[in-house]
Amino acid sequence: MFAFKANFRNTTLAPGFLPVLALRGAYGGMVVGDDGRTTLACCVRRDALAACRTQAPGTSAGLAVEGLLRRSCAGVRDVLHDADRDGAWLSVGPLRPGIRVDALRGAFRVGNAAGESHPLIGEGISMALQSSALLAAMLIRHSAAAITGRCAVDLHRSYAAMWRQVFARRLRLATIYAHIAMRPALAEPARGLLRRWPALLCSGARLAGKAARAPVPSLTTVEIS
Repeated sequence: MFAFKANFRNTTLAPGFLPVLALRGAYGGMVVGDDGRTTLACCVRRDALAACRTQAPGTSAGLAVEGLLRRSCAGVRDVLHDADRDGAWLSVGPLRPGIRVDALRGAFRVGNAAGESHPLIGEGISMALQSSALLAAMLIRHSAAAITGRCAVDLHRSYAAMWRQVFARRLRLATIYAHIAMRPALAEPARGLLRRWPALLCSGARLAGKAARAPVPSLTTVEIS
């Protein structure tokens, strides 16, 4: 997966809306942010990116992706019909969603180093802050000089177990949501369900960790030898 983002002015997107984009091999979203600028962001699978670049030879990857979004999403075409791009397309990648918190030696991992989620659920910064707070709450119980050898290994193991308890479900659900969005055979039925029962969207967001504090386990149950 590769991520792309650009800002636009003079779009028709109403403030307060965050439409989700679902297309073959990609997903994304749009939102009106600071100073009335609309941000269009998406993640594109490598094969889908290669395919759209063949349709726009000689252009940048960002412009090729913009062309893909305009061709594939009527909502994007409508929102950007009279819009002007504010700055260049930005990109980053490859993204590597997955859990990597289980290393028992070396630096303690937080944020994407501990576990990277598909951006579809918008929990990356939240998970980075919450995992940092979780690790700090464990480390401050020990002096820096004491966090060596067996103590360090035990702290790594306890932190990894807590991290999984708090965040693993978010990553699994983000993966499920992302794969549904990138596969038209799944996205169309999902859209039909959401139109019929829109409350499912709120339930799915809550399951992915939105609008709720992370259920950080009590540190009093952790035993470090």
